[in-house]
Amino acid sequence: MKVLKDIKKFLVSENESLEIILSKMEKGMEGILLVVDRDDYLIGTITDGDIRRELISNGLNAASNAKKIMNKNPTFTHSTNEEDWQKILLEKDITHLPVCSEDMTVKSIIGYKPMNNIEQKENSVIIFAGGKGIRMGEKFSDVPKPLITIENTSLIERVINNVIDEGFINISIALCHESEKIISYLDSLNYDIDFNYIIEENPKGTAGSIFDCLERDDTELPILALNADILFNTNLTKFYEHHLELSNDITIGTAKYSLQLPYGVIRDEDVFEGIVIEEKPIQNFNVLAGIYFINKNSLRNLKTDELDMDKLIDLMQSNKNSVGYYDLGSKWIDIGNEESLQLAEKFVKSNLFN
Repeated sequence: MKVLKDIKKFLVSENESLEIILSKMEKGMEGILLVVDRDDYLIGTITDGDIRRELISNGLNAASNAKKIMNKNPTFTHSTNEEDWQKILLEKDITHLPVCSEDMTVKSIIGYKPMNNIEQKENSVIIFAGGKGIRMGEKFSDVPKPLITIENTSLIERVINNVIDEGFINISIALCHESEKIISYLDSLNYDIDFNYIIEENPKGTAGSIFDCLERDDTELPILALNADILFNTNLTKFYEHHLELSNDITIGTAKYSLQLPYGVIRDEDVFEGIVIEEKPIQNFNVLAGIYFINKNSLRNLKTDELDMDKLIDLMQSNKNSVGYYDLGSKWIDIGNEESLQLAEKFVKSNLFN
């Protein structure tokens, strides 16, 4: 734990614009800001996740302020005891804890970074990187989608680094469109591990190549399957432990996605009050994040030449396999088009994925 006593750079007023919030978040390098009133009384917090949700919902030109974005019920403490701090941080699974006086004046921020003792894992990993990236438009027509870069690092390289950092080193990469370019690029990076390239002569769908992993390795450990065109920062080891703990045959990684309607909505008619209108409601969804843990045994009688992931999940459910999901949180974005790429670039430049 560390105690941040120089807190001025982390404080914003409730009327602060999104542009200023982004700038302060980038300079603060902690992934949190505290919203205070004119007397420095705590009234809310803004995390990098809050900003990501706002930008994903309303785009890069969102005209938002701190009051709209902030968490109005933040976790805080009046205690000055280090053991109390640690207990709250662990129980709430948070990385920052504001310490306030009895009148809610902010005194300091406690920062906590869990130790990450990574053990090498023998699981088969498959990264799906065979798509054409048609939705990216003409600007990227000559670049295989996995090789599109953000701050000089390609999308597939970011996925590979995340996987290796969690101890998964047995990596296969499923390729189809412009496979030679991708292989040449990855070989030039001189990783310490050798990738197994699965070349699809004809597209096998978004999950077809997973069956190539069944007999490749001398292990029955679950397969970790990921898309190459996602940007994420999550604890894959915790995800894996969740999959094992629940004894799922497949566990689907999901991410939080919020969408704010630009209109008022008639929700219902109240007998006493008449029509009930909700102004610009926010709808929240758990979306498929393109990350899965799948047990090998559950795949053996499903082998097919072409299969999309949604159909694979349907087949597994039809076979009475256990299907569950794991919330990856908000540090995730699918790079589906140029607009989402611009958002991802903004996230990385503003340290919103640290």
